[in-house]
Amino acid sequence: MVKRELLAILVSIFVVVGTACDDETGGLGDGDGTGSGTGDGGGGKSDLPFQSCASVTETAQNSYQPVDIVIVIDNTPSMLDELDATRSNMNKLSKTIGTSGLDYHIVLISCLPGDCENDKFHGICVDPPLGKTGGCTAVPPSDTNPPRYLHVSEKIPSRKGLERTIETYAEWKAMMRPDAARHVVIISDDTDEYSATQFNDALLKLDPGFAGYKFHGIFAFQSKEAACAVSSSEPCCTYAAPGGEGVPYKELVKLTGGVQADLCMQSFDPVFDQIATSVIQGAKLSCSWPLPAPPDGKQLDPTKVNVEYIDGSGASTVFGKVSSSADCSKVKGDAWYYDNETKPTKILVCPQTCTKIQGQAQAQMVIHFGCKTEIAPIE
Repeated sequence: MVKRELLAILVSIFVVVGTACDDETGGLGDGDGTGSGTGDGGGGKSDLPFQSCASVTETAQNSYQPVDIVIVIDNTPSMLDELDATRSNMNKLSKTIGTSGLDYHIVLISCLPGDCENDKFHGICVDPPLGKTGGCTAVPPSDTNPPRYLHVSEKIPSRKGLERTIETYAEWKAMMRPDAARHVVIISDDTDEYSATQFNDALLKLDPGFAGYKFHGIFAFQSKEAACAVSSSEPCCTYAAPGGEGVPYKELVKLTGGVQADLCMQSFDPVFDQIATSVIQGAKLSCSWPLPAPPDGKQLDPTKVNVEYIDGSGASTVFGKVSSSADCSKVKGDAWYYDNETKPTKILVCPQTCTKIQGQAQAQMVIHFGCKTEIAPIE
């Protein structure tokens, strides 16, 4: 079994600075609208637009982005052993990811037992703790176990895995979170009718949140006839389908930087370890932060919040605010927005800003309360 080797990642410290402005600008009120402020400054630069504000300092805990994984398994008669191996590895995969501290969602697209046996196909049901307790012994079986795990019971014939992933999107899209790192895993002994480009374009059109996703695959590296032409003892002569070389899967792995393994080798435990390691190491610093409560006795005014970024060299930039994520593409530079404009609970930064922050492990994000919000210019 391949041992997981986690990278030591420097986590930046994000300082939350609550600022109260003078009577002219208004500020954090005491409950009666009276502005007041105490403190010794919060790390902001002296030339900030809201430099007249005094400050009270608090510290917020930074976190890593969650991970959402979609696993698609071929249900054809020749996949019985592979389905059993996948079922036995699902809990190990989820445990490994969960033990790392990451918040995960897993979607399985493959038919449940009883849903496709009439066609001599084989179903799959996942045991607890990932699957629902008693779900696999229920009649009919149902192992979906919210909020972590969803099973979309869909028959996956040979060469239809990529297509069915796209076609069933409406059934599993609610499991995909906008700030999550995303992964797609396919397991099949055959090739696919979709090309790599066709699948990638369709997925990104359905959900632009898949930008930057990783595609992983356990598939045949040779077709049955190509392997048998070399020797009857070649693994793919036994385990691959005719014409089953997984060319589209190879291309998607190369395109996205994912993990691939030869299904014909029938060694599944190490592959699932490698996929888990790729998922863990691919998680980046989150680009959203819970909106901290104001100091005791104060009330938060969402129109008087500012976000300052201090990079690894100490240079400071104030990010302007946009009304929603839809405006991020209309801003030339950096910007931030609330998760809910009227009742905010989180501060999020736009994709272009997120990329910048994740590339600066030593940077700080400073959030100032109390002075009129700086608005990002829309082009």
